[in-house]
Amino acid sequence: MSKSVLANKIGYSLFEVAKENNSLKEVSYELNEVAKVINENSDFVTLMNNPNIERIKKINLIDASFVGVNKHIINVVKILADNLQISLINFVLEQFDELYSRYSNSVVVKVESASPLTEIQLENLKEKLKNELELDKVEINNLVDESLIGGLKITYNNKVVDASIKARLNALKSKISAV
Repeated sequence: MSKSVLANKIGYSLFEVAKENNSLKEVSYELNEVAKVINENSDFVTLMNNPNIERIKKINLIDASFVGVNKHIINVVKILADNLQISLINFVLEQFDELYSRYSNSVVVKVESASPLTEIQLENLKEKLKNELELDKVEINNLVDESLIGGLKITYNNKVVDASIKARLNALKSKISAV
């Protein structure tokens, strides 16, 4: 089973269970936090992906590490550890977030710009995206990337719209070198 297929199945199953238990918002928040913790601890990842560590030791470590976290998220971490694929937590998170966004008719958009956008620019962009994508809610995370020179790079639901000057210059460079 390919990595993305496993992660998609787990993400879908977690979404369905959270929806049935009316805990989508809680699970979304906690899954993001758990993924962050796992990503920041390479020793934990190495340990969970080690086939020589006994299953029960891994389960006890997971239980001790994530006390108070939603039991369904704990089960996801255990499944990933059992399959020696703990690093797939990011793909599970992506799948869950995409399903949650569709379900709630909303989206979180990452907007990269060469300088911080003003509140007015953010509100205008939010309204334009809401209309364009036919959504009820759009949340924007503005990140500054000075290497873009100007323009915007917009990422949402695994889609990227790169309207930066850097991208245009790179495209022009490719055309010139192809001649």
